[in-house]
Amino acid sequence: MRNLILLGFILTCLNIFAQKSTVLIDKTTLSEMMHNQDLQLVDVRTEKEFVNGSLEGAINIDFWNPDFLNLIKSTFTKKKALVVFCAGGGRSAMACDKLSRQGFKVLFDLEGGYESYIE
Repeated sequence: MRNLILLGFILTCLNIFAQKSTVLIDKTTLSEMMHNQDLQLVDVRTEKEFVNGSLEGAINIDFWNPDFLNLIKSTFTKKKALVVFCAGGGRSAMACDKLSRQGFKVLFDLEGGYESYIE
């Protein structure tokens, strides 16, 4: 039942923000999604930030890397939900904008970034 409610919430968000393919989620929603869904997680912080802690299962691809888009496209599939996060939310928002223009349809941006997640 909980999975159906969460799925309904996600689908509603996607419909509401259909023009904008990124849904902003909080740490509670992300935690529930991580337990109930097969997600792709990308940490767009620098390698130095990443090695000091990240979400379990996240892959680090630095947003400032000149090859960022190619690395993302070769690592993740556009057909699955992709959760993007950084330290505070700025880089992840820019990354989601770029990724939506590249055809990623189901994007989630962690509101407040990793810092808000660990608080």
